[in-house]
Amino acid sequence: MNEGEQPFTNGVEPDIESIKAALSSDNVLDAALRLDYARKLLAYALETRDAEAGGLVARLMDADPALDSVLDSALNDALHDQPDIVYSFVRARVAENLNPRWLFRLKVAAVYSMRVAINDAGSCETIINWLTLLAREPATYELTDVLHFGILAAQEQTHTDPDLARALVLLAAKRDPAVIDTLLDDPALLEALPNNIGRVLRDFDGDPMVLFQNKGAEIFLIGMARAARAGVGAMFIPANLGKIWDLYIGLQPINPMLPAHYQPASIVQVWLENGAAFLSMESLEMLATLALRSRQDDLFLGLLHQEDGAKALFLRLIYILEHSERTINDAIDLIGRVVLAGDMSPGQAAILYITMLDGLEWRREALPLVQQVARTLNQFPNIELRPEALWHMLNLGAEVKDELIVKVATKRLVHTLEATEDDVQFVENLRRLAAQTAWSETLRSYATNWWRGFIRGQPIARLSRLDKALDGKRSLEEERSVLHTLTGLRKMLGGRTLKEFASDIRAAYTVLEALGESFDPSTKRSGQFDAQIMRAELDAREDQISPQERQILANNLKELAQIIAAMGDNRTRANLIRRGDDLDRDLMSGEQKPHSAVDAMKWLSGYWGGTQEDGEGDA
Repeated sequence: MNEGEQPFTNGVEPDIESIKAALSSDNVLDAALRLDYARKLLAYALETRDAEAGGLVARLMDADPALDSVLDSALNDALHDQPDIVYSFVRARVAENLNPRWLFRLKVAAVYSMRVAINDAGSCETIINWLTLLAREPATYELTDVLHFGILAAQEQTHTDPDLARALVLLAAKRDPAVIDTLLDDPALLEALPNNIGRVLRDFDGDPMVLFQNKGAEIFLIGMARAARAGVGAMFIPANLGKIWDLYIGLQPINPMLPAHYQPASIVQVWLENGAAFLSMESLEMLATLALRSRQDDLFLGLLHQEDGAKALFLRLIYILEHSERTINDAIDLIGRVVLAGDMSPGQAAILYITMLDGLEWRREALPLVQQVARTLNQFPNIELRPEALWHMLNLGAEVKDELIVKVATKRLVHTLEATEDDVQFVENLRRLAAQTAWSETLRSYATNWWRGFIRGQPIARLSRLDKALDGKRSLEEERSVLHTLTGLRKMLGGRTLKEFASDIRAAYTVLEALGESFDPSTKRSGQFDAQIMRAELDAREDQISPQERQILANNLKELAQIIAAMGDNRTRANLIRRGDDLDRDLMSGEQKPHSAVDAMKWLSGYWGGTQEDGEGDA
C-alpha cells in the first residue's frame, strides 16, 4: 500500500481484525477514519471484554490526547449502562500504567458500579461481590474511599439481609476499620448479624477463635474488645486470652488501621483496670503468668493492685511464679514490690515464701528465699511461722553458716521449746538447736543464755525431770551444767531468803569457828584431848537438852563432820603451777569455775563481796 493511501476504500465494512491491523500499522490514517476505527474498537472491547482490543485502544488514547478526549466521552456514556464493563476495561490499563487519568477513570467506574448494585434492591450478592472486589484491589489503585462509600451506602440494606450485614462488617474490619464503629452502632445491623459472628459481636457468647481462624485477627480483636468493655468474662477463656496476648506482644502482625480501642493494648488495658472483676481465676492466672514470662512486670503488679486482685491471685501465686520461668531473685523482687504497693502484707509475703520453699523442698539453691524470710521476720517480729518451717530455716542456715538465718530461726524456736510439755521431745529439740548453733560462738551464747533464763522459771520438779532427760546427752553437757548449778543453788538456799541464808551461814560459821578454835591443833594448845573432863562437863549440862534432842545433835555432828571432810577432799587444790592463794583469788574473781562446795563458797564470797565484775566468768 502506497503512502497516504486509505485502507478499505471499496466501501466494505472492515472486520475487527482489519481495524486492529489498521490501527496498529505505521501507516498514517485519515483522522476521521482513525477516530471511527478507534470508536469501533472501543465498543468491541467493551462488548466482548477482549483484552487485546482493550489494550490497543488504551494505548492509542495515551498516545493521542485528542483521541483520548473523544473516547473518554464514550466511556462516560457507557458508565450509565455498563459501569462494570467500563471498570474492567479501565482496570486492565491501570494494571499496566498507574497514570492519574486512568486511576480517576477507575474510581469513577467503581462509583457508578456500586451505585448500580446498591440501587438494585434485589442484588445484595452483587453488592457483596463489588465490595469484595474493591477491598481486594491494591492500595495503589486508590479505591479506599470508594469502598468506604460503598459500605456506608449499603448499610441500610443490611437490616434485612444477614449475609450483607456479615459481609460489610468483615470487609470493614479488614479493609476499612474506620467505619466499623458506625456499623456496630447500628442496632438493626447488629441484630441482623447471623450465626457465630452475631453471637460474638452482639451476644458475647460465640466462638471468637473460629472468627480468628477463618476471618482474621481484626474481627477477632473487635469482638474481644467489645466483650472486654462489656465485662463479659466468658469470652476470655485461656485460649482466647492467650491469642490476644500473642497479638499484644507482636507475635503476629496487626492491621495498623484498626482503631486504637480495638488494638490488643486496649484490651490489655481493660484487664489491667478491671480484669479481676470479670476474668475467671483460670484466665487471671494465665494472664499473670504470661505477663511475668514476657517481663511485663508492671502489668502483673497492676492485676494484683485491682480491688480483690491480690486476693484472687494470692493462692495461685506460687504456680504463676513457677510457670513464668522467672528466677528466685525475680520472684523475691516482685513480691517485695507487691508488699510495698500495699497489696500484700509482710505476713502474707512470708507465708508465700515458705510455700515456695516447701515446693522447692528447702534445697540449697533456694537459699535467697530463706534469706528473704529471715530479713522479713527480723523486720516484723510479730509474724508467726509454723515450727516445721523454722526448723528448715535453722538447718539450711547452719549448713551454709548464715548467722542471720540461724539467729532469726533460733529466736522463734525457743518459744516453741518453751511451750513443749513432753520432756523427751523438749530435750530432743534442745539437742537439735544446740547442734545447729554450735558453729557460731554468738549463736551458741544466745541459745545458752536463753536456756539459763528458761530453767530459772521452772519449778524444782521440772528441773529434776529435765535432768533425767538430759542424762547421757553428751552434746548437751553445757546445758546440764547450767541446770545442775541452778539446782545446786536452790538446794543450798533451801527455800530461805538471802537474809535467812546469811543468818544461817553466820550461825554455821560461829559454830565451826568455835570448834576450830577449841580443838584444832595450835601453838596455844599442845596437850592431848581428855575425854573424862569432856564427858563431865557435858553431863553437867544434861538438863539443857532432851534425850531426843541430844540424839539429833549427835547425828548432826557426825554428818557435819563427814560433810566437812568430804568438802575438804573435793576442793580444788594448788599445784606446781598455781599456789593456793592464786587459786582462791581466781575463784573469788570468777576466773576459775568452782569444782566443789568449798570452791563454790569462795566463788560466792567473791560475787557477793564485789570482787567479780558483771558477767565475768560466764564464758
